[in-house]
Amino acid sequence: MALIGCTPALNWRHVNVSSAGVTVMMPCKPDQATRAITLRVADKSETTHLQLQGCEVAGMQFTFGVMAVPPGLPAEEAIHAWRLASLASLNADASATVPLPWEIQGSVKAQTLATRVRLMTPAHQVQWAWFANGNTIYQAAVYGKPKEKELPEAAETYFSGIKLP
Repeated sequence: MALIGCTPALNWRHVNVSSAGVTVMMPCKPDQATRAITLRVADKSETTHLQLQGCEVAGMQFTFGVMAVPPGLPAEEAIHAWRLASLASLNADASATVPLPWEIQGSVKAQTLATRVRLMTPAHQVQWAWFANGNTIYQAAVYGKPKEKELPEAAETYFSGIKLP
């Protein structure tokens, strides 16, 4: 991990996600966007807003998304719907993911529903993490090409830098 921290292209910095009270480490200055999205849960659709920060550096994309859980929907179901939507965007399913160990700094495991997975496809290498804090859910992600050798170490640095208040 020390080598990846010294890579000149990855200029790690603390970014406060003010609306969420979460601090993340990003390897570049993130752009911000907000958009309405629809989560499919069982036989119904729930619309909510996604706040997204992201940047691209050294052939990798780093994103951090924040979403309010729609009223009446448990956070666990919202995370599951978000996870399925993320997989569908890459034409993959849950059986193709590999779970990875992960704990968020400042969290109580039972309250955060933290999960982290890795996906390898012929076109992509991705590591995602989802978690909840109250009625807000989060997704952190690192995307790259399958042969991007620095992605696992960069993802480890990125995910270990996420801190709840």
